[in-house]
Amino acid sequence: MSATRDENTLTAFGKNLQRIRKEKKVSLRKLEILAEVDHSEIHRIEKGKRNPSLTVMLALAKGLNIDPKDLFNF
Repeated sequence: MSATRDENTLTAFGKNLQRIRKEKKVSLRKLEILAEVDHSEIHRIEKGKRNPSLTVMLALAKGLNIDPKDLFNF
């Protein structure tokens, strides 16, 4: 996979995560508590600057009370 495709995928994933979080009216700090993932890491993921691990993605999905596959609907 090319670097551009990687960046595009990370950006799309992050925007989708942010959209879901905001639709559920969950702040970064609240998601930090719910998912046990540092809010600064969540912020970097939402901005497409961080490639989250599978365990982090699962924790975010659990914290948002969504099916993990919903994180990939972008």
